[in-house]
Amino acid sequence: MAEVVAVNRYAVRDAAAFDAAVVALADRVQRDGHPGVRSYDFYRSTPDEGRAIVTYDGPEAWVGHHDIILSWPELASLRAAADLAAVDLHGPMTPAMQGWIDRMGLEARLRHLGEAVAGFRRPGP
Repeated sequence: MAEVVAVNRYAVRDAAAFDAAVVALADRVQRDGHPGVRSYDFYRSTPDEGRAIVTYDGPEAWVGHHDIILSWPELASLRAAADLAAVDLHGPMTPAMQGWIDRMGLEARLRHLGEAVAGFRRPGP
């Protein structure tokens, strides 16, 4: 199945706490997270806005990642520092993904932007 890319926008309340939380969360996901998370990058361009760009192997990895991290203290620290304002989801949408979105109350903040029509990826060095 095709990869899923999520672009999350955060309304940051505490920039220093956000930065510390995402460093800790990224470290934990790399070490203990779902193996289908291919990339996990956070950005903050202004004191009050942050973004994450996350690439998953597919829908199962998207669901599995969220199931794993939901109870982690690193995610709680991120939630204490920022609110998830919006999610742009690129790639396939499965019933399991939609069920997770519905259970977490994300419908109003999430846009599903469809599956890739064309493109390529070059291998890294």
